[in-house]
Formats: sequence, structure tokens, C-alpha cells
Amino acid sequence: MKKTFMFLFALLLVVNLMAQDCDGYFPVKSGAFIETKNYDAKGKLTGTNQQTILAVEPMASGLSIKVKSEQFDNKDKPVSSTELGMRCENGVFYMDMKNFLDPSTMEGMKDMEMSVDGLDLEYPNIMQVGQTLKDGDIMIKFMSGGMTVMNMSVKMYNRKVEAFESITTPAGTFECYKLTYDMDVKSIMKMTVKATQWVAKNVGAVKTESLDKNGKLVGYSLLTAFRN
Repeated sequence: MKKTFMFLFALLLVVNLMAQDCDGYFPVKSGAFIETKNYDAKGKLTGTNQQTILAVEPMASGLSIKVKSEQFDNKDKPVSSTELGMRCENGVFYMDMKNFLDPSTMEGMKDMEMSVDGLDLEYPNIMQVGQTLKDGDIMIKFMSGGMTVMNMSVKMYNRKVEAFESITTPAGTFECYKLTYDMDVKSIMKMTVKATQWVAKNVGAVKTESLDKNGKLVGYSLLTAFRN
């Protein structure tokens, strides 16, 4: 019994130490809950995303995080639900790029075969104003009967840390790094947006604004609930 207790204590200690190394821009605690609401340029609600941390498990150089992501329409009707895989390795948090795909499109293609390739989005634990961050991209090929039905891709690039600011949303006030980036989305059509995102330690994205190529606001999202 004593040996079992010591083993469990040692395992808990290792997980806690890894969690400290992964003190980045996303929750790393099982049970944490994030709710983000999306709005159009006129402030009309277009949808809600809720993410729950299902499990946090130790890896050789960090932590593996399993996230349940649920999407709802503007009337709170469920649209889609999926599991995402995040991880923290050597002081860098890697976000699954599937987090940036259109959930309604993914739901419509759920019965098809998929081939996925790309680079997860990196958020280093330590950021500095003026820093340039690495690109992220994902490419998905939807197939049926061995034939390609549709290709979809998302690329985020020109990512820069612009400032450190205090941001207030319905979920509270957070100290955030302000990031800017360009994003290309390709499926049947191609769309390019310029975005600004504010991220907070152990929380993630607190606010995001998307602009078209002419600098006109397309939409924005706000963190509306957070439990860690």
C-alpha cells in the first residue's frame, strides 16, 4: 500500500512539474471549460463554441491534452461536436489546426474518408512584443469510393506579437498578448482575412477580430465564460 501511494505521489509530482513547463496560452487542467461567442460585423450572434478539457496526460517532454469542442448556431442549436488533440512540448503549446475549420462543412463531410496533413499552430510559453511566430496550416482531402470529392485548407501566416494589453469581455478582464496574422481559407472558394487575436496565459483566445482585404470588419469573437 505504501509503495502504491509513493508511486501515485511521484506520478502526480511529475504531472505538476510538466504542467508548470506548459504554462502557456491554453488551459492544461482536466475539466477546464471555455466558451466563445462569434458575432458578425454588426454585432449579431452567429454561433457559440464550447471547449472542455477531457484529459491531460504526461508525455516524455510535456503534456498531451484531449479537448471536446462543441459548436452551436445562433439559436443555441447543436451543429457539431468533435475531439481535438493539443499538446505541450519543450515549452511550446501546439494547437490542432482543425480548431479553425468551418464546423458546418466538417459535419456535412463526416461520413466521408479524410486525409489530413499540415502543421499545428505554435504558441511559445514565453512571448515578447515584436516577436514573429511560426505559420500553421492544415490540408484535408475528402474522399468517397477512392475518389476526391473536395479539398479544404487553412493557412495562418505573418503571425506577429504586436503589444501587451488588458482586455475585458463578459468572462472578465485578462492581461493579453495582441497577435496579428493573415489567414487563407480554401474550399470551393478562397477567402483571405487579416485577424487580430488577444491571448491570455492559461486561458487562450480572449478576443479575435477578422477583417477583409480592404480592412473592413467581417466579424469578431469574445470569451464569454471560463472555468479552470
